Amino acid sequence: MINIFHRINKKGLHITPDFPLLSMPAAITSSRILRLSAIAVLVAIIGIAAAKGITMAIQATTSLTFYGNLSHLEAGAGDSELGILIMLAPVVGALFLTIFSKQIKAFGKAIGLTLAIGMGGPLGAESPAMMLNGAIGNWLGKLFRCTVAESQLLLIVGATSAFGYLFGAPVASIILALEVFLAEYTLAGIIPIVLAAATTAAGSYLLRGTAPVFTISAAPVTNLPAVLVYAVVGLIVGAWGRVVSKLYLRLYDWLGKLIDSNRWYLLVPVLLVALTGYFSPRILGTGEHYLDDLLQAHVTLAILFALAAGKLLVWIFFSSAYKTGSGITPLLLIGGATGLLLGVVIQLLFPSVVIHSGTLVLVGMGAMMVGTSRTLLTTVILLLEATHDMNTAIPLLIACTIAYGIAAFGKKQRKAMLRADEVSVNHDPIQTLNR
Repeated sequence: MINIFHRINKKGLHITPDFPLLSMPAAITSSRILRLSAIAVLVAIIGIAAAKGITMAIQATTSLTFYGNLSHLEAGAGDSELGILIMLAPVVGALFLTIFSKQIKAFGKAIGLTLAIGMGGPLGAESPAMMLNGAIGNWLGKLFRCTVAESQLLLIVGATSAFGYLFGAPVASIILALEVFLAEYTLAGIIPIVLAAATTAAGSYLLRGTAPVFTISAAPVTNLPAVLVYAVVGLIVGAWGRVVSKLYLRLYDWLGKLIDSNRWYLLVPVLLVALTGYFSPRILGTGEHYLDDLLQAHVTLAILFALAAGKLLVWIFFSSAYKTGSGITPLLLIGGATGLLLGVVIQLLFPSVVIHSGTLVLVGMGAMMVGTSRTLLTTVILLLEATHDMNTAIPLLIACTIAYGIAAFGKKQRKAMLRADEVSVNHDPIQTLNR
């Protein structure tokens, strides 16, 4: 069965670098499902270890780089006292990324990206983790003499299992594969993905217990005026997300041409990151520790502006120049901060409306991610799984649906939907991954 989301979502930002769509699931025969499923479970187990290892490596690198010790493993660069020397960290990290990317391709880029993020690169741990475990899945496919279609599927299993573990969202990892990475649906393609997700869920339970990945303050029962506010925030952030995605693609093309003509142009975006980081160190690195602060409204206006504007500036230049994909954590931070800022303004204008700050942040997170990547179902399920808060389901779904409508259904998109015969399913993900 053809994946209709492909036609709608193919112009959204890729959350990983040039991640492919599986184009040949029908080539996987039913007789090989059991064998392929066993390999998929192995890939998921390795994915848990890879995701955890990369998270620890980023935290250790950040602590050593900005504090000179390992006593700040859970902190970012915001409290660093390096002064002007802090500008050297992102530059050195970017050099590591450039060097490793040239030497050993996908594996090297994941290692280089881990170091770059630890030294201030404005991306989340999911970017190198998904990249590395996708490469591992592809490699295991070759090792076990799998077909090209099976290796493609294992690549997707690897990336989604790392994603599912990091965000405590195994169901969202299945939806991510179904919504974005599979061009066609078959049981032979879906069963290994589901079993890998189940393995990820078990690993997450054993290593982290049942606690949610994101902590949100208890949300009150939603009332109609509040729902209208959340819808307006979803509308504004979703529209902003569409603008951001267009800017990202323009920068991607423009910087790509400059860098192809002279590699030294890679210094332009990283110097921007370094300069912005000097004035606002909190925008450096993953910034994941701010997610809980946002959801519990333990932030100042200065932090909100830094995450909504400063993080956006450095992320869009860095990720478009180094072709790292948009990532997930930066979008959640930018969207969450923007949503809360809008909520502050709305509350000042309409003080009688009772709105929940955590729900505002969650709505902003979802609208920004959907507005850029067009992953509607993945985003809603991801945020519900990561917070364990079903009270936010209705406002989140409404806001994300509005954002998706803004992002996906312009005039050109409607024409594309009427011309399904032009959809390409001949993309080779193995060549893309090793590029």
